[in-house]
Amino acid sequence: MSHGLRGHLLKETGILPDYDAADYLRITLIMGLMGAFFWAIRGTRGFGGESGGTLAGLGWASLWLAFSHLRGDGARRPYGSAWMLAAIVLGVAAGGLTGYGVYISWLNGVYQMNGNEVARGIAPWTGYVMLFICGIHWGGVTGSFMAWAGPAKPVGWRVWVARILAGAGGGAFAAMLVGWFPSVFLPFYNEGYYQIDAYATSARAMRSATTIAQHVGPFLGFLSVELARRDWRAVKVMLVMAFGFAIPFAAGGYWHTLRGAGPDIDWWKNWEMTIGLGGGLAFGLAFYLFNRPTGPPRRPALRLERIVVVGPVLWLALGTVMLGAYDGFMRLHGLEASVALRRTTVFWIYQCAAGCAFAYWAYRAPDTAAAARRESDRPPLPVVALTAILAIVVLAGFAVSIPDPRRLADTVLLALYSLYVASSAMLFATIIVRRRASLTSPDGVS
Repeated sequence: MSHGLRGHLLKETGILPDYDAADYLRITLIMGLMGAFFWAIRGTRGFGGESGGTLAGLGWASLWLAFSHLRGDGARRPYGSAWMLAAIVLGVAAGGLTGYGVYISWLNGVYQMNGNEVARGIAPWTGYVMLFICGIHWGGVTGSFMAWAGPAKPVGWRVWVARILAGAGGGAFAAMLVGWFPSVFLPFYNEGYYQIDAYATSARAMRSATTIAQHVGPFLGFLSVELARRDWRAVKVMLVMAFGFAIPFAAGGYWHTLRGAGPDIDWWKNWEMTIGLGGGLAFGLAFYLFNRPTGPPRRPALRLERIVVVGPVLWLALGTVMLGAYDGFMRLHGLEASVALRRTTVFWIYQCAAGCAFAYWAYRAPDTAAAARRESDRPPLPVVALTAILAIVVLAGFAVSIPDPRRLADTVLLALYSLYVASSAMLFATIIVRRRASLTSPDGVS
């Protein structure tokens, strides 16, 4: 095909050649830098546990879908469907159901039985191992859901039954394993600390180990099914995400050993930003390795799919972010007395606005397979809408991060947040400019 004809087709269809290596690097950097921001907000006022995971998941999911469809070829990318939004949001949010704060003291060689009141020495490597395992399940479950959203092999009801049984069985078996061999997972178990009611921190460690096992087990069960099916792309996605979170989870724990060794900054946030950076880079690597355009166009989600699954996840995720930002802001500024009354008003304002947007989005979806084939190039959400969602996530993060008065630690964090967001915006703008240049150049190549 001549350059002229190729350029004409690009202008007519809006479909460009795949990202080049430089743009894939930019995408990975954006995922990492914004991930550092998302994960730092996760755990801030209003965003504890699964609600913080929802914020981070929504941010990463919006970036993933935006980059999947920015060049008009999202329907040909294996992981460019609307289901990825549900996969990433639910996967990251599910990790928030586990706790891991009890292991921080272990990194410093201190095993606490009842906070700082009763403690003894322990090998620091035990803390790093437990954090690594925690990261395995956080990224692994997310990777499993992502793999399910774009299987390389056909999936029937038998596969879904196998996945459910393997996941449930893996979680139950892992929990029982902790119960059968507690001394393997719980230091000094045979010395009886965990049976004394006054040793609350030891009891917390026992609950944490069991909860983490109940998350690692399902991931291993899901992985075993894909190995048995020989869906190697799914296996690779799951492993990239699992280790992509596990490594920074553990390695970043080193920040906790520096507490008290320097200026009064938030060492915990440094650790969380390291996790978000590493997890975001894992998302970028997975995007580069497994989400390149290939094969025939995939049909978009039908109206029923949007109404039953995809839409409610987006609706609830956005609501969680906005209400979390409201609660966090009010508490940050000592306005707790007004939270209950005004929160109801905020809730219903959001429900009305989101309900109208959701109804329009669902109405615009194809309702039959034939209609879906005709509209296969339509993105599940416009890039403009995804950008607006990202803007809401960013504003929510800053809303819960600007106390008055500010400490040195707060100022440092705000400076870093601003750097992450501004750098990502510049990289994103570069990708947009290169896309427009591709549309206007004679050969369609920037």
